[in-house]
Amino acid sequence: MRDTARPLPLLRAARGVFDLALEGMIWSRRSLMMAVLLGLPVAFGVLYRAVLVAHLPTQVTSADLYGMIVAAYVRFLVPLAALFYATALVADEVEGKTLTYLLTRPVKRGAILAGKFAAFLATTLALSLPSMVLAFFLLTTVGGWGRVGAAVPDLFRDMGVVVLAFLAYGALFTLLGVLLKRPMIPGLLFVFVWELVAELPGYLPRFTITAYLGSLLRHRPLAEGLSGMFGQVLPVPLCLAVLAAMVVAFLAAAVWIFSTREYVMEQ
Repeated sequence: MRDTARPLPLLRAARGVFDLALEGMIWSRRSLMMAVLLGLPVAFGVLYRAVLVAHLPTQVTSADLYGMIVAAYVRFLVPLAALFYATALVADEVEGKTLTYLLTRPVKRGAILAGKFAAFLATTLALSLPSMVLAFFLLTTVGGWGRVGAAVPDLFRDMGVVVLAFLAYGALFTLLGVLLKRPMIPGLLFVFVWELVAELPGYLPRFTITAYLGSLLRHRPLAEGLSGMFGQVLPVPLCLAVLAAMVVAFLAAAVWIFSTREYVMEQ
């Protein structure tokens, strides 16, 4: 007879959880709110083309504004979106009392978390990357299309940084979501208090995520403006290695905690 208690293969199980979680994430109020949040660069680009282009000082170019938008996107909007999604990957199932249905299936808990994390990435990137592309073209084509071609490589680099930001912050907040019962307040404190350490001199900024992400951005316009939020510039190989190590460590810890914790559904 077939052993029905044997867990499904990891990739097959994660794919099934991914399909289920993705549908729930896309058609949710959270995604509607995040679409508005992550679409703010497009709204600013339209405002700039319609109103601001004639009123801003001539020394503030559209390239400067695009750089400021990317800096603010990576520093504030991406962490907030990751916080609201990633901390809820398990919490939503617990609150909705549906986690039991997943845990009683022949699926390893690591596959459950992997599928949900993949759905989080797919959802957030589908909302954020098109917004960046639209904002880029709205701002860089103000003076014509002549300089767009030279700036496209920077756009791809910025999109890569956003992907890394969602991976790093998402992994951290997934860990907080399985470790803490109420992870939202610690997550907000991390984003708006601890990450300010990245602006300080010395070695302390290396204990933040912002310092490594900001160092990967090529746009550093208006030294006294928003770009100053990233402080010192670290070597690119170091940034990539540290960010990859963070993602692996945070996700491994989250999987271990989720796999060993006993969940009791409140009636």
